[in-house]
Amino acid sequence: MAIYTSGKPSDDSEPVQNDPKFYTRPSLGLKLWGPLVPSSDNTAGLWSLVAIQTGLGLFLMHRFRKLGKKWVKRDIADFPSLNRFSTTHGDMYMTRHIPVQFGGTHSFSIRVGTRTGFWYSERFRTIRRATYLLTGALILSQSMLEVSRLTLLKYDPWAEEAKCVREKQFFNDIVKYYHEGVDSTKFKAKDELSGQTISLNLPEVKQSIAVARAQAQAENLVTRWFGPLDYKPQSFSDFLDKLEYYLNMTDFLNNLRRQKKNDEIDSELTKLVDDNKRNRERIHTLMVHAPPRSIRTSQEAQGMFGIRKVLLHHDTESSNDIPLTEIWAIYNPWTNLALDTALSIKFFPSVIFNEDYYEHQKRLKDSENVSSVDNDNEKKDID
Repeated sequence: MAIYTSGKPSDDSEPVQNDPKFYTRPSLGLKLWGPLVPSSDNTAGLWSLVAIQTGLGLFLMHRFRKLGKKWVKRDIADFPSLNRFSTTHGDMYMTRHIPVQFGGTHSFSIRVGTRTGFWYSERFRTIRRATYLLTGALILSQSMLEVSRLTLLKYDPWAEEAKCVREKQFFNDIVKYYHEGVDSTKFKAKDELSGQTISLNLPEVKQSIAVARAQAQAENLVTRWFGPLDYKPQSFSDFLDKLEYYLNMTDFLNNLRRQKKNDEIDSELTKLVDDNKRNRERIHTLMVHAPPRSIRTSQEAQGMFGIRKVLLHHDTESSNDIPLTEIWAIYNPWTNLALDTALSIKFFPSVIFNEDYYEHQKRLKDSENVSSVDNDNEKKDID
């Protein structure tokens, strides 16, 4: 009898390379598609599957509706047994075609050889309707759940993780292809300007080739749909934990921002109260130590000053403290003069002389000339 003992593994044995395991991408309402679910950051793929799934659910609900009883409206005049001694017309609703025994338009369409058995029975039709209804409602509810995830969630942990993994894989591919290099017997690189062949071992060339290969790998249809194939998504419990943490942090930051704003308002209010108190004390001090009749009453001030007064800050002590530009812009004296002055303007029309007036003046001149001539003649006669 012999005993077999396994020896040490030789160094020449090649390590067995296991294929990377593919993990199903997570979702809330696309469990029906199994491994065909796209990556969580592939919004177009998710909406495509949601649309297809919604269409399938609507089709099942349509089948449920089509399998229901079909009500047919008939006129009772077509049934002599119901309307034998009258010509009255009326409507009657039936679930199926009932042949007429006493003639009529439907007496020649009696069905013969109707299928029988469980597969054509009313019970099996009811089972089919219930199956269509439950399946369609379940699929539509799953679609609504996924739509809610895509539209209502401001922060999606699965989508953020998928984006980070995709970007990380892109830069890892660049580093990988950079160190791998390119076989110089299969590929050649030329200068764009001179057209001369460039060595593939130059760092710039290796970097450009690595970026191009990584970009081509990222633009692959499978990679764009699923993301990195060896990526293992986080579980649903981790998804809920991160979502809860995000909501808690959002509430904490909102409360902190609101508290900061309230503190600022309280500090401003306290400062305003202190300023008012200080101003009242200062006014009281001025009123107490002022000479008699040095402060005019409100009625006297109303008579001396106009309606629009220039109010200066209480800390103003000299003319140098007055901002003339701002005061002029706010209290423009020309504008105040225009507003305070009431003018009444009258327009007098110019005098227009007509032809009668000119004729009258001409007659007066002629009469004056005639009178002057007569006076001259009288003087001559006297002489």
